[in-house]
Amino acid sequence: EKTPTAPPVVNNCPKVAACPAPTQVSNKLAVGQLEQVWLPDLELVLTARIDTGAETSSLDARNIELFERDGKRWVRFEIINPVTGAPESLERRLKRTVGISQAGSSATKRRPVVKMSIVIGRSNQTAEFTLSDRSHQGHQALIGRNILKDVMIVDVSKKNIAPYVLPKKSPDSADSKGATR
Repeated sequence: EKTPTAPPVVNNCPKVAACPAPTQVSNKLAVGQLEQVWLPDLELVLTARIDTGAETSSLDARNIELFERDGKRWVRFEIINPVTGAPESLERRLKRTVGISQAGSSATKRRPVVKMSIVIGRSNQTAEFTLSDRSHQGHQALIGRNILKDVMIVDVSKKNIAPYVLPKKSPDSADSKGATR
């Protein structure tokens, strides 16, 4: 019979002053398990679930239609406005499609992927999103590693710790509705 052995000691620091400092992550944005995110393309705030297990971010989209415009592949879809409950129609150039395997099923579903801008805290970036009906998920957006990687750390014990900050626009710039910000 073998007797269990104790795991090796990796860092034996009898004196606190002799121990190395913890790795600094202060240059990264801390986010919680749920965050309010701003989608400038839609001018909407959505509640997003932060998911380090998901490679690509995802949006709750309905009435998804692929079509062709000027020889390019596009997708038309609707996102439900969380304030009014009304569908907001949007068209985006299709970047690619991905096969998604659902847990408990051997079939894969093809989902369209689009690029959109997103603001989380002070992080403003353009990222790829898969489009799918997420109405059964409880959150309209899922933020995956493609947005988190290298710029954010996740504290799953917290929620809404990174309120979005709208990017500053110059006073003479006007948005598509003719208003300035």
